[in-house]
Amino acid sequence: MRPVGVSSTLLVFMLSYCSGAIVCEKVNLADLKGQANNLCYKDGSREIKCPRNQKLLIPSLMQRVHSPEEYEDPSSCSESVRDNFHDIGRCLLNTSDVQEKMTYEATVREVLQECSQKRYCILESDMTSSIHGLRDLPVGKGNRLPSHLVITHQCVKEQIVLCESKTQTDKEVYISINRLRMSTLGASTCTCTVSGGASDVTLLDVRLGNSNRTGLSIGDKTGSMYTAHGGQQTVHYMKEVRMSQTEWRLHLAVGQDHVPDKIWMRVQGFNSTKVTVTCEEPHVAMPIPVVLGSSSGEHIVFACVGFVAGLVFAGLLFALLLRGDQDSPVPTDQDSRVPGP
Repeated sequence: MRPVGVSSTLLVFMLSYCSGAIVCEKVNLADLKGQANNLCYKDGSREIKCPRNQKLLIPSLMQRVHSPEEYEDPSSCSESVRDNFHDIGRCLLNTSDVQEKMTYEATVREVLQECSQKRYCILESDMTSSIHGLRDLPVGKGNRLPSHLVITHQCVKEQIVLCESKTQTDKEVYISINRLRMSTLGASTCTCTVSGGASDVTLLDVRLGNSNRTGLSIGDKTGSMYTAHGGQQTVHYMKEVRMSQTEWRLHLAVGQDHVPDKIWMRVQGFNSTKVTVTCEEPHVAMPIPVVLGSSSGEHIVFACVGFVAGLVFAGLLFALLLRGDQDSPVPTDQDSRVPGP
């Protein structure tokens, strides 16, 4: 048997991992959308806020690292134009270290839980937060320790709710869920149809919960393009799916007592064209009535009919007894006398 060869791609990845250049890719802050918020790892806190009737969208998370040329304490909360920024999404995607991956995932989940789709939030980097663990993960070519977590945010207006009957037409449409209403539906399936032209759908923040009975699928006439299921607190964050067909559908299947933690996505038409999103009322799975089969093979609806028949029979019997007592002759004093000799 020939020895299994190692591909050149894997070798490049391993070399890149050792150097730290690709594992946590350096980014240009000016190229990112949204406003940047710096949270210092040295016992810092940061408030992020949107105007009334708007919600926080978190498009990216980064680590800020002081430039080696600055010759200062890596953990210093000072900020310089020469600082470098490294994308946490790339760190999470490319790292092969299990502990690093868990730390990055925990941070992403904490930031989204605190801020995503809310009007305002406060993030802290103290010992009790998952964010605190990032300060010990070196990044970049020099394997330098980061000084800040950088959160970019945008303020957007929500427009349409999954599992409710509504239609919205715009250049970009935001779709979310109402967890309180969905919790009353039980097992159900919800559908939205997108039409009007080719479009991009971005999973801004999708957390389907711990059950694989809850699933999200995106597809057109050619088949399913993307499928996600709940389980192990998986976060589907800023995942982009390109839909080339002029019409496609989004399906959400919710298992009994397994409402998703969060579903928030954005649909955008290509080249700023408008798209129409139409969501429908959910299809709710109806409970199957309990029936009992007789020895002859017949099916008898037992419980309700038997109970009602018993009540009717008891009522008739009670009425007959009462009427019988009323018709019986009542003895008089004269009838009760004993005749004399």
